[in-house]
Amino acid sequence: MMFRRFLAAAAAALALVGTGVVAQSGVPGAPSSLTYQVNGREVYLNWINSPGAVNFYRLEAGGSPGTTFFTWDSSVLVDPNRLPQLLSAFATSGVGNGSYYVRVKGVNGAGVGAASNEIVVPVTGSCQPPAAPTDFTAVTRGTSVYMAWNPGNGGLPTSYVVHASFTPGGSVIAALGSGTAYLNVGGVPAGTYYVRVYAATACGTSPYSNEIVVTAPSNSAARTPDAASGKVPWFSVRDLVLAVGQDAARLGYMDGARSCPSRPGYPDSDIEARKVQRNAYVDYMVARLRQFDQRFGYNAKPTRANAIVAGDEIAYHWGSDAPEGSPNVYLIDTLGGHCTFGRETPDFRPFSNEYGRWTAAGAF
Repeated sequence: MMFRRFLAAAAAALALVGTGVVAQSGVPGAPSSLTYQVNGREVYLNWINSPGAVNFYRLEAGGSPGTTFFTWDSSVLVDPNRLPQLLSAFATSGVGNGSYYVRVKGVNGAGVGAASNEIVVPVTGSCQPPAAPTDFTAVTRGTSVYMAWNPGNGGLPTSYVVHASFTPGGSVIAALGSGTAYLNVGGVPAGTYYVRVYAATACGTSPYSNEIVVTAPSNSAARTPDAASGKVPWFSVRDLVLAVGQDAARLGYMDGARSCPSRPGYPDSDIEARKVQRNAYVDYMVARLRQFDQRFGYNAKPTRANAIVAGDEIAYHWGSDAPEGSPNVYLIDTLGGHCTFGRETPDFRPFSNEYGRWTAAGAF
């Protein structure tokens, strides 16, 4: 059964070569920035994708550096319509006590690639304090500040606290709590602030993150800088996406004719062909969101035949690699009832169970 699953994963990935995935001329490069969080006996791992073509990822764990007594291949998640075997995350529960030396490798038809950084994952079955958040960054638009960060290695945080000061490392003038790894603050008084964040669990708090400078009012650079880890954290943009979608509806971009137009060379009845091309609705959404951050673009939808873009999904490039064709993306579905002609509505649905690729689609 495992061998059949491996073949299915390889066939699914090789089928993508014609849709823009890099051909397999060698083994994948090493994944990077492998990190972990632990919650009791639950373990969560994340990494940055291997350079080059990848069919699936192989996770290895041992009781000492470089050793292996446990191997897991993401090819067991094969679904050619989603390709989750290419996602750069792993989670499991019921892990026994111990310190596990963990690394991950990319695999393709040419072989097994080099290992990522190796991390030590301690599992005790009890609460663990968190490490300092990483990659703390902010986007300021007018007097609204969008802040985000990544959790550090350690206990899975249950909450975060953001501290602001008038001077570097100075006295706290504002403390704002968050149950998530992001925080939006509106109506920020004019000024320059030095801001940092720490994480908490039931058994302790972390050191501070990196400190950032926030100036309001402001319209900062149009592209969020690369993160030190290589992964820009997830910003809370739900309200922004829905507001742009509502504007699109008022302007008539959601009438079916413009959100799901006929595609040249395909019959009007071919709804799938209609769904995987640029259209006036997705053009409007992407153009407006790129005014917030130029990391926004289209999703190339590599799992669909003859796809140009997903006509209602957008991609946010979180990586430090070149954006065009990158799998290092967050994905958001922005249209409910796509191609239902009159029943379409603005939507915000982030999803991480499908493989996507960023593309400019010739628009920029």
